[in-house]
Amino acid sequence: MDESYIIEQAKRLKTTDPASAKSWIITAKTLYPNNFNVQFEAYQLEKEANNFEEAAKCFSYIILTVQNPNVQLLEEEIRELTNALKNENEITSQQEFYVKMFQHVSYEVQHKILMMTVNNTENSLNQCKLLLLVFKRFPQAAVTHSPRLLEMIADGMKQNPQKYQEMLVEEALPLIYHKTPDLATNPNLVCRLFTISLEYYIRQILDEVKCDTNDIWKKIFQVLMLCGKIQRWEAFLPFNKSWGQNIYWDKLIEIVSTSPAGSTHVLFYATTLFIYSLHCYIKNCNTRPEDVEINHVLVEGFSDWKVERSDTQMEPPQISLTTPTSKDISKAFVHAAQCWQLLNTEQFQREFSKLLLTLPLSPWISRFLFDLAIYFGHQEEAKKLMLEMTIKSSLVHHILKLGLNLLQGKLTFEGFECILKILKELPTTSGQFLEHLTLKVPRHMIFIPLTQKALLQYCCKAIVTNLCRRIYEPNCPDEVLGDLLILLQLEYPREKELAEQIFSIIATRRNFTFNNFSAFIITVDFIEEFMAMWNSHNEEYNFDFTPLDVSASGTSRRTRGTEKGVRDDFRAMIKQQLSRCNENLTLLLVNFISQEHMRLMHFLFDVEVNQF
Repeated sequence: MDESYIIEQAKRLKTTDPASAKSWIITAKTLYPNNFNVQFEAYQLEKEANNFEEAAKCFSYIILTVQNPNVQLLEEEIRELTNALKNENEITSQQEFYVKMFQHVSYEVQHKILMMTVNNTENSLNQCKLLLLVFKRFPQAAVTHSPRLLEMIADGMKQNPQKYQEMLVEEALPLIYHKTPDLATNPNLVCRLFTISLEYYIRQILDEVKCDTNDIWKKIFQVLMLCGKIQRWEAFLPFNKSWGQNIYWDKLIEIVSTSPAGSTHVLFYATTLFIYSLHCYIKNCNTRPEDVEINHVLVEGFSDWKVERSDTQMEPPQISLTTPTSKDISKAFVHAAQCWQLLNTEQFQREFSKLLLTLPLSPWISRFLFDLAIYFGHQEEAKKLMLEMTIKSSLVHHILKLGLNLLQGKLTFEGFECILKILKELPTTSGQFLEHLTLKVPRHMIFIPLTQKALLQYCCKAIVTNLCRRIYEPNCPDEVLGDLLILLQLEYPREKELAEQIFSIIATRRNFTFNNFSAFIITVDFIEEFMAMWNSHNEEYNFDFTPLDVSASGTSRRTRGTEKGVRDDFRAMIKQQLSRCNENLTLLLVNFISQEHMRLMHFLFDVEVNQF
């Protein structure tokens, strides 16, 4: 009686008399303990009876003891088992048996089954998935087998970048963060894995995936720390959202000071900090106070009108804190600039450039490089970069162009055209007027929010800064003095000193023609200053406040203190102006610049109006 006969008897009886069938199999196992067919039939009986605990014993015996198995049958059964384990959340009733049986298989057998599956799988992607399953079931196996997995993933990137990249970042790396693999002899692979991970996370940020960017940066720093452990680099710092970039910068400089020139870990630490600072910069440039998105743009600031500009100054300008967010913006920008300078030194430039080409940073880099050029005063480079930039908003384009124009030191006709275009496209968000738009320094810069008040203030300041130079001329036209007073209303009393100087010139002349007085002067202090001069008993002032349209009709009204009947008319005019003091100053000045732009250009650029 051989094993084939016994097996046939067991198969014949298993549906009608399971107990007898099992007896035949027990006999066969006793007579032929190492026979695969006997042991496999015993396993099949327990499986069909849904006895997963007994089936586990049978299957374990086959794996550990039986020699010369039927490879095809065994591999097929292992494949069904591993498929059930991979789809543990959505399984059929048959797959449920495999999952339960596997739980009763010893650790040694479990590990051997899965590794047999890995080794017998030809498809690289499936091999990776099975190794991940091994790591999930047996975390300690990651130390031994993770180099193999990471190498397969790196190779797989050539065929299916998206699939393997997601597998690396979302599945593989989280399983080996605390199980440092031995890859010290393969630094290129470590660098490759970091670059793949960095690219994946940057795309998440750029695609504005609904997730916490702080969480993404925590993961990026985890990958960086893992690479450092593998390569035995001097440790950097973990991510902490409450730390500023200066903490990381100080640590980076400490590492640089003790590292050989061109060290790979300095390259990766500095690149990570650069991208982190760059992201913080771009993110803070687009704030959402009260659910209203406000963009910020880096532009040239203004110097006090008595301070001479230094075009030869080598030090970078300071960045003024004009809004609550400008402090965070400027810190992030400066640290990004510091990292950029470090990475573009001779020892890092080549590798850093190659690394940048693998990362989807073009939208951020083009904006940053333009801002960096104007920050360091590189006018020609900034002009070239502006031509290469993709700027979706025409308003942003005009404000950048105006800022670049002012970087040259003096408003030009082209810059004034930008002002007119900006005023036509003012945002609906009102915003606030800015502090520190003007400083007593040779040069400074500001992050201007794209709001109505801030942009109008910037445009007015650009005109005032260039127009006020004319007050030093011996025969400065009355119209220039009057136009300056109209524009100064927006920042009064900050501009009190310049306003007082203009009134001093008017008082010295005693004659003053100001056709736009009734149309555009609504600031109480200015109105009262004119009233005080006109009421002076010691001096006689001749004021011609006749509007241009009235003057053109031939009816001119010159106010002089000695003329009869004039005093009441003047008081009535002053009273009318005082009644307008609560008018919308923003709208008033937009209308003034728009209506009077031809005359303003005449005085700004000293050319005849008919030349435009």
